[in-house]
Amino acid sequence: MTRFSVLFLTAISIVMIMFVPPKAYAIEKPAYEVLQEDGKIEIREYPPMLLAEVTVTGDRKQAANKAFRKLADFIFGDNQVQSKIKMTSPVVQTEIKSEKIKMTSPVVQTQTSEGQWVVNFMMPSKYTMETLPKPTNSEITIRETKPYKALTIRFSGRWKQSKLDKKTRELRAYATAKGLKIADTPDYAFYDPPFVPGFARRNEIQFRLVE
Repeated sequence: MTRFSVLFLTAISIVMIMFVPPKAYAIEKPAYEVLQEDGKIEIREYPPMLLAEVTVTGDRKQAANKAFRKLADFIFGDNQVQSKIKMTSPVVQTEIKSEKIKMTSPVVQTQTSEGQWVVNFMMPSKYTMETLPKPTNSEITIRETKPYKALTIRFSGRWKQSKLDKKTRELRAYATAKGLKIADTPDYAFYDPPFVPGFARRNEIQFRLVE
């Protein structure tokens, strides 16, 4: 990295610190335990969490935008008690893959769920299923996850599909090399708002471990 690049990145960081409210970064993130670490790849164990999630259609970027608006409305007061819920991080996006069904003849049928995505926000840990305000939008569902383990890779940069694909292949290759059984589809986790420059962003891809 050149001296000019270092100075430029430093200047951007100073501007962010000066003009971005501290509360923009002081948001709750999932608690997890790192069971194994290999560079930027980790095996983590997550406790139960409450999630608000919605299913939307479109390409990954379109789906993310649609879902974010619906979920943001919910936490900003579009709920049965019109109460604001603190924002958490990350936003997690998972594609619903098409399902193959074997027939009695040598034919494979595909049910087209291509282009569907489940997007969720973790709810603040102070809430329970009973105390969390209920969404007025029937498209939003609230569910509690069970504890799970996940193979995760962390990286910075913009949310380009080519980079997500590259990191997904890297994680699949790692799982194969280590003999780990993983879920078919990955979860994309984006921790930072759009105003954060690419070099400072925290992005993750994870596959849940199948035990």
